[in-house]
Amino acid sequence: MSDEFKKFIDTGGKTLDEIRKAIEKMLNNTVDSVVDEAAKLVPGDIRDRIKQAVKDTRKSPDGYYKSEKIPPRNSLPSHPQNRPTSREPIRAAYPREHIPEHMSPQDELMLDKIGEMRSLEEISDNRYITRRCAEVTLVKQGLFMADVEDDFNRRVFCALQQPVYMSMSNSQLRTYFTWRTDVRRGKYLEIDKPYILLYCYELLNKIGVSSAAEAFGKLLELWEGCRPFAGYLDEIMPRWLKDFYVYNDITSLYPDVAQYLGASGSSSRYVDEFENGNYSGKLDYLAEYSAYNIKGSIFLSDKTRPLIDGACGAALKALSEYFTERGIDMVELLCGKVRKDYSWVPFRSAVVDLERTDGFRQLRISAVERYCIKRGEPSLEVFDFSPSRGFIGYLLKSVEAELRRRTKFKRYIIPNIAMLENDFRNREKLMSAVTDEQFEKLIPSAVTEYCRQQGISAPEKPKRRVEERSEYVCEKVEIDISKLGLIREQSDELAKKLIVEEIAAPREDEIEEMSMMIADDDFSDRVADCAELSPEEPGFIAPAERNTVFSELPAEWQDFANDLTPTHLAVLKCMQNGSAAEYCRQNGIMPETVCEEINTAALDTILDVVIDGGGILPDYAAEIEKIIEAAGI
Repeated sequence: MSDEFKKFIDTGGKTLDEIRKAIEKMLNNTVDSVVDEAAKLVPGDIRDRIKQAVKDTRKSPDGYYKSEKIPPRNSLPSHPQNRPTSREPIRAAYPREHIPEHMSPQDELMLDKIGEMRSLEEISDNRYITRRCAEVTLVKQGLFMADVEDDFNRRVFCALQQPVYMSMSNSQLRTYFTWRTDVRRGKYLEIDKPYILLYCYELLNKIGVSSAAEAFGKLLELWEGCRPFAGYLDEIMPRWLKDFYVYNDITSLYPDVAQYLGASGSSSRYVDEFENGNYSGKLDYLAEYSAYNIKGSIFLSDKTRPLIDGACGAALKALSEYFTERGIDMVELLCGKVRKDYSWVPFRSAVVDLERTDGFRQLRISAVERYCIKRGEPSLEVFDFSPSRGFIGYLLKSVEAELRRRTKFKRYIIPNIAMLENDFRNREKLMSAVTDEQFEKLIPSAVTEYCRQQGISAPEKPKRRVEERSEYVCEKVEIDISKLGLIREQSDELAKKLIVEEIAAPREDEIEEMSMMIADDDFSDRVADCAELSPEEPGFIAPAERNTVFSELPAEWQDFANDLTPTHLAVLKCMQNGSAAEYCRQNGIMPETVCEEINTAALDTILDVVIDGGGILPDYAAEIEKIIEAAGI
């Protein structure tokens, strides 16, 4: 089959003229529909003129439609006022802006310069006109006007959200160039925000400066000079300066950008110190982000604060070594971690041509901020401050619990590993580390070692009644029988006098004699020099034997357990089950009395009560349970 026949079949047997007419009809319908839609907003007579102008423009002399070509702007008609003359070849007014007829030489020069600047936005090849992107246009126009100075006698208001040269009127541009002239001379006058931002754009694109370092320095000067009336710079300038620093190599003159931007916040300081292994003086930080309220503890006082602070530092150091061996970053638990900032774009809200920069480089601004490459693209990572409150709470409570035991505080507390499980759930590596037997002993061991190094020990306790009973000493007492006989005779005489109707008052000499006799019988003087009795001598009284079933308990708890009667133990057992009131009622016991007896024994031994509100204090529940189990109740 020949090619001609194929074409004949594909076109339905139509000739070339028929095909041309079909295309012309289709184009006519398309043009008419588009023009009708566009002309609905204008009156009828203007609508007809628009249709006719479109047809005349698009139809060639031979009657066929041709593609649209936009002629260069110079060939388009303009308003007579804006037509070029021999004196002002490309002068053009901003839309709806009047150009005065009589101008000074400076005004004419500036308008000519601004007109030339505006023409740099377009690219023409005699057939088409295109516009450059905003960043490239700003750079070209900014470089063209970089050395311009002006002395405009008016200050025109400007409220542009994105200030660029092409968006400003001639008067606004002259206001800007006049203000910029003063700034370059060190005179920072209050002005509208868009003018300040446009000058920032120039410096960020390195316009009007000889180097990136000079631009950075002028940005710092602008920030400081405009701070009294441009507080918004405090929000946008730090990020712009950091982006400029990372896209331009100026480390030779500015080795550390962070020192010029002020403090990055308290979190940055703590992250830096924790990363460097500085764990001292962190009690206030830990208390602020702790699930355990150590500030409400009765153990914390001005006297114990340095002790708790130092013990926390020792515990943190031990924990750091423990976690490092297991590949865990403890700084993440105490503060958080750096994460990619998906909202970051270079020089956000500024007009900057990145082709003008030296190029992106990876850089660590601080412990909480760093620039890096992620999947081949420049990225910013910032610190996500999210400390593990459960972990910090467990740390503080464990430290306090051990210090209470070391100092023999009146009440003990017990840390609960569940505080960690809530934070570390579904994190296998962390759960494996904190459930290890070594972890439970880690903090108490570190606190104990710290107390040993600081020479901290428990104060001596006053002697308890149980200690008095346990002394194997009995003092020997000598009694003068003759004195006893005399006292008996005198007492009989006194008894006879008391049963008579009237009792004569004793004479003064009798009172003096009786006082002397009582003084002579002073017991302390009589037994001061008595010798001790050994167990083999008559009159020796053996102390109460201690119950050996409580030998596994600490010494003070052994003393407490030995002071308890079977009734006391039974009441404590019932308190665990919540049936103490019923037990007391069945056995005719006063609950208040038995609780008072138990608490009295506790105060004499462990220096604290164990029952409060009719129940066992949670701090001592574990020790009471051990006593009951050992007693076999």
